[in-house]
Amino acid sequence: MMRNLLVRAGAVLLGALLSTAALADPASDIVGDYELVAAKTVPDSKWGYAKARVAIRSLGGGYLSIVLACGWRDSPTAACSERYYAQQRDGALYLQDDNTFALRIHVDPASRRLTFVSRGLDAARSVRYETYAPTVAPLTDSDLVRRMRREQRYADEYVQPNAIRKLGKLTFRDNRIEFRAPQ
Repeated sequence: MMRNLLVRAGAVLLGALLSTAALADPASDIVGDYELVAAKTVPDSKWGYAKARVAIRSLGGGYLSIVLACGWRDSPTAACSERYYAQQRDGALYLQDDNTFALRIHVDPASRRLTFVSRGLDAARSVRYETYAPTVAPLTDSDLVRRMRREQRYADEYVQPNAIRKLGKLTFRDNRIEFRAPQ
């Protein structure tokens, strides 16, 4: 009787630890594809995306690649794509420090929506907000397909074959990806 009780208590404790570990893995919570659902710029301007798609992939070793393919409102044929890397440590995700000083990423854990906040370097001090929702729909826009393919290839080439060594040379200290409900 006592042994059964100890076994059950151990199983409950192990289950709680495993579910806590799963909840404490922010990287696995955001891996996937996202489509642009809202975009605004404050003050209002044409500095923003008409269309965009984000792909977040696990690279192993606690690293993620974040690839963005986009189309500008005011110049739809202009090249528009980005790639970033993130590192998971201490139960949090940090965006690479290189070229991300004006970018913040917020994640709503309940809806898995991403919000990218980009500060402009223009005289108006504009701020761009893009909200992305998870999607499983295939990417069909030919411009976005081409841009996504190119950025994904660059992201893959950068880290292969020695991903951890190459990513270990980047710093991930100043820009934390925030997990919080929208405000």
